[in-house]
Amino acid sequence: MIEFVILLGVIGGWIIVASTLFMMLALGQTWGLVGVALLVGFILINHSLKRKYMRTIVDATPRAKAIAAHIFEMNELILLSSYLVSLILYEGIQKYVEIIIKFPHALG
Repeated sequence: MIEFVILLGVIGGWIIVASTLFMMLALGQTWGLVGVALLVGFILINHSLKRKYMRTIVDATPRAKAIAAHIFEMNELILLSSYLVSLILYEGIQKYVEIIIKFPHALG
């Protein structure tokens, strides 16, 4: 179960990065808000999985419960950082494309 939770965090992070970056590049910067909606959705899924998993491991040691709680918190950090990475990539791509597009016109 924990491996599935970690995989969900990583895959969710990639989905957030790819969809947010694509929407911002294709349709404009304000479409980055779609990424916020995805981010909130994945965090809500993470919270519901955390509640379900913590109810399941009632007989576990306190250390096992703490490790499981940290894994779910790590997933939230992965999701949040993936949204930030998409914003940084967008800015970098916009600067690179702007330089490439403007450079030939300056010489010609």
